Amino acid sequence: MSHIVRPLVVALAATIGDFIWFEYGVGHTTMAGVTHGAVLLLVVGLVLGHAAGAIARGSLGGIVAGVMGAGAFYATFGTLGFTGGLMAAWAFMWVVLAAINAWIRGRVGHAGEWIVRGGIAAVASGAAFFLVSGIWTDHATETNRNYVWHLVAWTIAWAPGLMALTFVPARQ
Repeated sequence: MSHIVRPLVVALAATIGDFIWFEYGVGHTTMAGVTHGAVLLLVVGLVLGHAAGAIARGSLGGIVAGVMGAGAFYATFGTLGFTGGLMAAWAFMWVVLAAINAWIRGRVGHAGEWIVRGGIAAVASGAAFFLVSGIWTDHATETNRNYVWHLVAWTIAWAPGLMALTFVPARQ
């Protein structure tokens, strides 16, 4: 799976999640958010696991990251507000994903490497996420949601982080 396909797969899952969330009127509860996070990041874990040849470990790790990321949101949004809590949880999620990716790849002992990758993923994907954040903040005023745009926007948001975690430098 290429660096182009990985974010598309995750974006498709995120867009399906948006469709379910918006069109079926899923209430914004902790249980719904944690479930959404676990399912969405299961797909992220599948992508990371596929890249490393460890799909089962990636799937498990993705679920853990999804629950932890959603938990971080619900733990912080009361203090930071909705957008602040979402951005903090997004950054935290990337650090957790970097640790899980290191575990999948058998590189947990290389903490400096995965901490840097997690930081790069959090900052780069966080900036991209912020640029397309209207896909989830403006939905209350939408009468005809554009799920093709959601797919494009989620691809933009996920791509930098997934590339940071899965990039393998050429051997020198």
